[in-house]
Amino acid sequence: MAAPLADGADVILRARLKGKRPADMVIIAQKGPVSTDNPVVRAKAMAKYDWRWVRDLDICVYIDPVVDWFIQLKEIALQKPGYLCLWNPVEKRGAEVYLSATLEDITKPRQFWVYELGFILWQAFQNDDFITGRTYGRNEHGVPYAIDP
Repeated sequence: MAAPLADGADVILRARLKGKRPADMVIIAQKGPVSTDNPVVRAKAMAKYDWRWVRDLDICVYIDPVVDWFIQLKEIALQKPGYLCLWNPVEKRGAEVYLSATLEDITKPRQFWVYELGFILWQAFQNDDFITGRTYGRNEHGVPYAIDP
């Protein structure tokens, strides 16, 4: 039996099955109110979900810093979203999230890799940009640039 979808993910999944995708970053919120025009999916931090719908999408996970959010974040990362970050709404800090091979992984065929999560903490201006809702685009080389400077 497959794991359930997080609340709100069914709308995105149905659209993806029709070849559509959200134009904006999808927020996966583990806690509290979220004030945004972006699509929001609600997930309980310790619950098991089917995250396959996140592949190639820009995802930001609003973590609940008082619970163990790490396992769920890794499950999301393993589905290979286009971009993955996390946001701590209590401390108002974010980080880019990526998968990295472990030393043990590189001795095995890739399909058996376990991976570990890596984080690049956002600088103060990036946290401020996220709080104020400044948006960025990407040029043809994938380099981000500010749309509303």
